[in-house]
This record gives sequence, C-alpha cells and structure tokens, in this order.
Amino acid sequence: MHQRQDIKFLLIIMVLLLTMSMLSGCLFKKEKPTEEGKDIVEEPKEQNQPQERQTPAEVPKDGSETEEKTGVFVGDKAYDFTLLDREGNEISLSSLQGKVVFMNFWASWCPPCVQEMPYIQAIYDQYQKKDVVILAVNVLATEKGKDAAAVNQFLSDNGYTFPVLYDVDGSVTVKYRVSAFPATYIIDKDGYIADFISGAMNKDTMEKKIEKVLNP
Repeated sequence: MHQRQDIKFLLIIMVLLLTMSMLSGCLFKKEKPTEEGKDIVEEPKEQNQPQERQTPAEVPKDGSETEEKTGVFVGDKAYDFTLLDREGNEISLSSLQGKVVFMNFWASWCPPCVQEMPYIQAIYDQYQKKDVVILAVNVLATEKGKDAAAVNQFLSDNGYTFPVLYDVDGSVTVKYRVSAFPATYIIDKDGYIADFISGAMNKDTMEKKIEKVLNP
C-alpha cells in the first residue's frame, strides 16, 4: 500500500516538473557525437543564463586600452559566427554591423517559439526598410527528425518571410549559452549586446526593446 502511494507521489512530482519546464520555455538539449562515436546529451546549466555584467572592465594603470571583451553578457561584443540562410547563402553576424540585430533562437517543436512567430513576422515587416535586421536562428540540432528543407516548408506553410539561419550542429546556440527557447539577443549597431530576453514576447514588447536600442 505504501509502495503504491510512493509511486503515485513520484508521478505527480514528475508531471509538475514537466509542466513547469513547458511553461517557462522549451529546454535545449543538443545531441553531439563523442570521440568514441557515442551520443551524449548536453544538459542546460544554471550559469547558461546571460545577464548584465555586474562589474566594469578594469582599466590598466598605464592608461592603455583593455582588450575588447567578447561574450554573451549585456555590454560584451557579440560573438561572431557564420551560418547558412534559407537560400543557402552564408551570413555572418559581423557583416551586419551598422544595424540593430534582433537575433531569436527557436525550434519548430517549441510552442512558445511558434506562438511568437507571427509577432516576429510583423516586426520584420515593420522594420525591414530601417536599420534593423531580424535573424531567426533555427537550432536544427534539436529538430526531431527534421532537416532544413522540412523547416523551410514549415515556414512557407505559415507565410513567414523573415530571415532564418540554420544552426546545424548547435554550436552557435551553445556559444551563446542558450538553455531554453525562445531566447532573444538584441545587438546594437556597433556589434555589442544591448539586451537579452528569455521566453516569448508579444509585438509591443519586441517593438519597445528594438526602439530602445535603435533610438537610445
């Protein structure tokens, strides 16, 4: 009798934990081959959540400039990368310097990601003639059984025309310490991280975030 109650209690706890993870976002687990050829799963880590840097960079006593800090925190120079877009063209982040970049990490199986995609399309339509670039980075490494062609079909079926890049092996996602989807970085015209948002946004929030960086 006690054993059945214990099992029932454990099942309730598991359901609650699963529900909480779904509400807070879609967890990112990237499968990658090890040297032995086996698969491992990279679990999300607590320290993977980028936040604003707490302490300013130290200035040398001799007055010389410090080395430019590259990282994932607000105020850091954003990591450069090159990925393929929907048409197979190579797009590098550094080539977009001079424009505000709205970079959103997403996956087609993630309900909050799908929920905010119409707003991303609306933002793209609104800002495409201004100094703002929308980059929707699909983390293809997590797409369960889908390739880029299948994701492209998903986008076409839903009428989405905003730029999409494919992180085939998940390396860019890991570099930016994204542990749950959707996750959005806003990068200023000089290539520095200006904001980080974890979770889905509505159009009004997206617009306010972009305007704050576009017109500081």
